[in-house]
Amino acid sequence: MDALEYLNTIVEPTIAEFEKEPTCRRRAFLACLVTFHTVDYLAPKKSTELRDRLCKQSQEFLLIDRVAHAFKHVESGHSKSPTKPPLLVSEIGSRPPARLGQMKLGVSRLGDVIGGVATASGRGKDLLPTVRIAAAFLREKAMESPQK
Repeated sequence: MDALEYLNTIVEPTIAEFEKEPTCRRRAFLACLVTFHTVDYLAPKKSTELRDRLCKQSQEFLLIDRVAHAFKHVESGHSKSPTKPPLLVSEIGSRPPARLGQMKLGVSRLGDVIGGVATASGRGKDLLPTVRIAAAFLREKAMESPQK
């Protein structure tokens, strides 16, 4: 399986499932995890080097890297890293929509009728648009140098 096939058969369907349940932390984790691992299909023998380059090129890829590793290892990052500060899995939360009976003060965003999963326990960066942008970025990379 090459990177484009991986994106088509694994990443895109997983993101589509997250889109159907945008407040589901499990779907967010899976979408970030499979999207992040596209790097292994882009450079099977040099994925660590490529990962570092991609993190510098895309803030969205950097964030899904951090989120995927936070869910997998409970915490990701390092206190001395300017680009990958610590991120705890407990800091990634579901954000309910701003609807009567569902809205949560300090977490829901006014005007948001869908909700989502975001860093900072729902108050930070929303993961669904982030993972979509990261997947598109990785697709561009796969198109530039497709693996055969």
